[in-house]
Amino acid sequence: MAGSPIVVLDIGASKVVCLVGELQDEDRIKVLGVGCRPSLGLRRSVVIDMPRIVDSIRAAIRDTERSAGLKISGAYVGMAGDDISTRTSRSTVAISGTSKPIDENDVDRALIAAEQVDPPGAVTVLHRFVQSYAVDGEQVQNPLWLHGNRLELETLSITASSHACTTLQRATEEAGVEIVGYILETVAASSSVLTLDEREMGVGILDMGAGTTDLAIFNGPLRHVREIPFGGDDITKDLSVVLNMSPREAEQLKRQYGSVCYREDEDDETISFRTTAGKVHTLTMHQLSEIIEARQHEIFEFVKAEIQELPPSEMLAAGFIFTGGGALLGNVAELGEEVLGLPVRIGSPQKIIAADESMQDPSYATATGLLRFAADERAREGHLLSPRPAGSRIMEKLTKLFSFL
Repeated sequence: MAGSPIVVLDIGASKVVCLVGELQDEDRIKVLGVGCRPSLGLRRSVVIDMPRIVDSIRAAIRDTERSAGLKISGAYVGMAGDDISTRTSRSTVAISGTSKPIDENDVDRALIAAEQVDPPGAVTVLHRFVQSYAVDGEQVQNPLWLHGNRLELETLSITASSHACTTLQRATEEAGVEIVGYILETVAASSSVLTLDEREMGVGILDMGAGTTDLAIFNGPLRHVREIPFGGDDITKDLSVVLNMSPREAEQLKRQYGSVCYREDEDDETISFRTTAGKVHTLTMHQLSEIIEARQHEIFEFVKAEIQELPPSEMLAAGFIFTGGGALLGNVAELGEEVLGLPVRIGSPQKIIAADESMQDPSYATATGLLRFAADERAREGHLLSPRPAGSRIMEKLTKLFSFL
């Protein structure tokens, strides 16, 4: 699929990023164009001002078109927010005769049966991930060429409320772009920063955004997702209130000096800032760190409570990977290890070719991951459809299902 451009939109609480890229040899993604604008009209992944978010999307797209020299009409869009939910379902198909082994057609039938299990409520299915296969009640890793009477399939469906999807669709259409597909943002980020070994060992992804902190748990396939309704903006608000300074200047202070776990025995330099009354005040790096750490510690406590509910079979042997803009806080991995009791590393986009070095930054993990995931999906679709009759509605459904395995 090299040479086939893909367009993605990451509509976050702090910025809207539009990327055009293509899959290169050696499994690398080349970024052909990029546009990034401040995100206005969005709060914690919820649209609160449609005209303003449309303007942000339109501006990011316009910048990307100039950068890539292409006209953009459609894009894959990242989804996040508390409208996301998960549901586990099972499907079973009979195998005709035990003299013949289970073949691809049998697996196809099980996958199609899984897709036809409708989730409750007015929701849109974003992804379906196969959790396990079983032949005659015995769990197997791959059912192909095995003998049995019954093939069982367990899937994890990730859905978003139809209202959230419709709102996002309206925003992008007003900006002149059609949504090609939705991708859960934590799934996208994992495509950008995770290794295969980490997936198999068991690992948590923490996408530390401005509006929310999004958690995804992998143990082989994706097992669990959760949104924590606190993020970098909450740290900024804390600084603004405690130090009596404007949110804009509090954000600048956080970006320039923000850290946690700042020890008093370190070189405790003094920082000057101006209050909203125009007075100049000073505080030490340790004092600044204490304000930031209080909120960040609270976020990690939410994560800890969530992973303590996981079954023993989903141990996170590979620990956690922190990504997103919040991962740029000084010593944040150290604080994460202290609270979570697990190893932590900072995740930056992998196998990305880009002229702009900032694309290697953790804050671009979701945007570049959207490119990676969309490119992988397109490659899988091409492989699956090649031997199939064109126009088959069943195979269109199967392709959609397979594309997210």
